[in-house]
Amino acid sequence: MSSKKKSLEIETLRGLACLLLVLYHVIGPLGGGLKMDVGSPFRVIADSMVYVRMPLFTFISGYIYSLYKIRGNDFQAYVSGKVRRLIVPLFCVGVPFSVLQAVGPGVNKDVGVIDALLSFYVPVNHFWFLQAVFIIFMFVGLLEWRELLQTMTRQYLLLAFAAGVFLLPPFAVDAFGINGAVYLLPFFVLGMIGHEKVTEIRQTFRVIGPVVFVVISLVLLYVATLDRGLIVDRRSLVGLLVGCVSCMALLSSNLQARWLIWLGGYSYAIFLFHVLFAATSRAVLGRLGVNEDAVLVLSGVVCGLLGPVVLSNIFSRFSLTSVLFLGERATRKKPPAAVASVAQS
Repeated sequence: MSSKKKSLEIETLRGLACLLLVLYHVIGPLGGGLKMDVGSPFRVIADSMVYVRMPLFTFISGYIYSLYKIRGNDFQAYVSGKVRRLIVPLFCVGVPFSVLQAVGPGVNKDVGVIDALLSFYVPVNHFWFLQAVFIIFMFVGLLEWRELLQTMTRQYLLLAFAAGVFLLPPFAVDAFGINGAVYLLPFFVLGMIGHEKVTEIRQTFRVIGPVVFVVISLVLLYVATLDRGLIVDRRSLVGLLVGCVSCMALLSSNLQARWLIWLGGYSYAIFLFHVLFAATSRAVLGRLGVNEDAVLVLSGVVCGLLGPVVLSNIFSRFSLTSVLFLGERATRKKPPAAVASVAQS
């Protein structure tokens, strides 16, 4: 596989991660989202995804990092790129969203205005992922820049370190999403290792991998049905093992689905904006008197997936909005002479 060629299997997994993320936020935690009771089958589905959802997102980030990882002495450019990609949308999308949540009517989550304005420091919404993964990129990128991850042995040692820190008690103050970074780091490093060993993994586990993932999913559904208290602790040894095994099982499956590949291409926009569209869907249907859970979930998932796709295509048309709201590089328009010469060539 070419080092910079898109993998359809990884894009499929990225689309799957988007689907799981949106489905969870539509259903919501207890007291949030659609406020479904513990006995609801949709509540069981939401709880059963906890060990797979964000680990898979982060595993993919680590895998893709290994394709484009820092090389040579371009650490400053690397940092600038991550600031543009992660921190700029944090301020331009994350903070305004939190403020809107604080002052908007009919919002499930009680967020104070001050907490919303300071959400770039102590996370209050799903944007904690931006802060957490930024810390991870800086940490791993620095190690890479100093040539401390040149061998697989060193990457395995980093995975062991990440797993050990993962099992420690969380920090009292989640400054800049540090607890999220500790939670996600093992899955990011595992994604790096997965990229380096992808051929061997798929050759060895191509048959058993999908079976393992299906079995894990069924067991999680069963446990969530019996007692959700057994399954909601993400930072636990069980959470670590289930998350790692699930990610590797999915990687080995060589799964390809065209609609998931298409969704995967918009994964960042879906992450940033899905809650806005899902909440709007819930509010509109509520005003119309629709209270059927299945309809609310389906509508929320469809709007949460497709709304950001539309918004991404609009923002990408303009350099300023693509930078501020999507973290993309600023595009420079070619002068007319250059355009003409390209057209004639």
